[in-house]
Amino acid sequence: DAEGEAAFSAWLSARLAEEPGANTYKELFGDAHACVLRWRRRYRGNQRLWRSLMKADRVVKELVEAAPVLMAARDVVASAKPGEKFTVIDLCSGKGFLSMILSELLPAERVERCVLVDKAWPPFDWEGPIAKHHISDEHIYGTREGTCQSTACTYFESWPIPLHTSKQNLKNRATLR
Repeated sequence: DAEGEAAFSAWLSARLAEEPGANTYKELFGDAHACVLRWRRRYRGNQRLWRSLMKADRVVKELVEAAPVLMAARDVVASAKPGEKFTVIDLCSGKGFLSMILSELLPAERVERCVLVDKAWPPFDWEGPIAKHHISDEHIYGTREGTCQSTACTYFESWPIPLHTSKQNLKNRATLR
């Protein structure tokens, strides 16, 4: 509903305005604010998922921590030669907030994909429910086959720049080959 979105938008604006770097990254915080509103609309049919992403102001914390990297990524893409394309590799991505923001902020015609690398993602061919030791990838791909309970069962196509998860343990020598 429009009233709920307006209230959430006002809350998010106020939170971002009081965070460290609010003056330094004013434009970025404004653009990220619009990203988070798009996420809210994307996950509107799945309140459980939305609440898990927004838990304890996690998105605000992640945005503040990632602000210098987000600006650097924007600058690199903006200053690249015409036609040059990029792939973002998000090492130790956790849930992938950095790549989620970059997917919304960077020009899709310049960035082919974001690869979220973490040892806690489920394997690519994992079937069935996500195990407790895995990061849920529902916010990236949607619900797994057989578990869909709404019309919005997939999110993969909704990202402006495709997000792909990759289960990799960077401390394991075999992974580094």
